[in-house]
Amino acid sequence: MIVSAIVSTSTIAQSNRVDNDAGVNFYLNPQTINFVDINAEITDTQSAWTVMATAHSPAQPISEFLDDWDAPLGSGDHAYVQGRASFEIRPANSAISYGLGWRYDYLMSFSEQTAKVYWQYENQLPPSTSQTYPLYLEAKHNERVGANIGFTKKVLPNWQLTTRANIWQGLHALDGKIIGDLSTIGLPASEMTNIRDSLDETHADINYYYDKPALGEENLGWNPNKPSGYGYSFDLQLKGDLSENTKLSIDAYDVLGRMHWKEMPSTRYTLDYDINGRPLYTIEGQLDTDDVTQTLPWRVEGSLQHQINNHWQLGLQGQVNDIQDLYQLSAGYQTDYRTYPMTITGLIEPQTHALGLALDSQYGGIRLLTDSLNWDEAKRSEVSLYGQYAW
Repeated sequence: MIVSAIVSTSTIAQSNRVDNDAGVNFYLNPQTINFVDINAEITDTQSAWTVMATAHSPAQPISEFLDDWDAPLGSGDHAYVQGRASFEIRPANSAISYGLGWRYDYLMSFSEQTAKVYWQYENQLPPSTSQTYPLYLEAKHNERVGANIGFTKKVLPNWQLTTRANIWQGLHALDGKIIGDLSTIGLPASEMTNIRDSLDETHADINYYYDKPALGEENLGWNPNKPSGYGYSFDLQLKGDLSENTKLSIDAYDVLGRMHWKEMPSTRYTLDYDINGRPLYTIEGQLDTDDVTQTLPWRVEGSLQHQINNHWQLGLQGQVNDIQDLYQLSAGYQTDYRTYPMTITGLIEPQTHALGLALDSQYGGIRLLTDSLNWDEAKRSEVSLYGQYAW
């Protein structure tokens, strides 16, 4: 089975600032776009753009997860790549904003035994002994572009709620699962060169739909047209002050998200293989096209920031999707440059041992997080860029 994905990038903007005798403090918020301070008047037209990409692949380096699984296999039961890009404008004296966006989601859950079988198959390695492998793999893939309209309202003193309604045009999709089991038998080394030579019995139920076949269906003469898709989702942002020096921001993306695909190709069949069977294997099922509704993966990101003094701040950031939750600890320092003040922040993600650095200013910033500077070895990586301007 060959699965491919394209890594994308996403950005985040923030301009939550407090004027005081020491200058301007920028509260690092790597999850959200904040056009202005909650209590400030919107006297100028505000624009902001963001680009972000995040990935985690514990069982294989990210580069191998997206390619051929050639590297040594580690433990892990999931892998994902998510990305987004956006551009938004909020007119002066308006609570309504308008934007364009692009999003990419590729999430995969699997049993560790399934990962081991696939790794042995891809690298043509034999099993060490007779074994039985439970098979489970579920994949969700969607890429889309669209437009949105947002509405911002102060819900409490020092608290603000923004809602965005997104309309999407689908670009790519794959969604489905494989469930079953596979057993191998022990053979003399002279008779076995890879796991395929040692198959004893296999049973698998395959049910998935796609814009392009992923299991070689084209070899059966199955070359369906690419389906057309449209959809919708909602984004929510809540931000405010827990105290004078402590700020909280929570963002939820693709809440209640759905994509509707017209004449989406699908593969549904059951595979049975028995080395002693006659015939050796049977495949029963169908290749078809249907109108399909795909549920979009949701994502929640949060940031808690506490200003210790005019220079130092501490933070806790978190991100959750359908298959994993991660959090980062941060410490930031505000520079004294009055013409172009900047906050420099160090980050650590305890669960993945990833380290990061973020630079935030009034007009833009960057955030990098990784567990290895060598892309071929990194199992956790994230990059964010943002910019904003008022006129």
